Amino acid sequence: MGTAFYLMMGWCGTKYPGWWKDPNPPGPNPEPWRKYGVTTIIGIVAGIVGGTLFNNAIADSTLFAGQGIIASGLAAFATSGIATEIVGNVGRR
Repeated sequence: MGTAFYLMMGWCGTKYPGWWKDPNPPGPNPEPWRKYGVTTIIGIVAGIVGGTLFNNAIADSTLFAGQGIIASGLAAFATSGIATEIVGNVGRR
């Protein structure tokens, strides 16, 4: 269940390329679906990896007692956002 939660948080953290430069999402004519698909997959994988690594790092911490999955979900969301922003800016000037 934790992996599925990290997957969902990674998907939610995925941003379309260039989201902060243009606050309006791109129009339907023509959308580069391959670029969005690859970015989404990278966001999902980054969410799973980030959430799992963070959960393993705080496994014995008393600071996160009872809240480990929530904190790991937030880490998965943040990792996904950072990874997709980096990937989205590759090749941009």
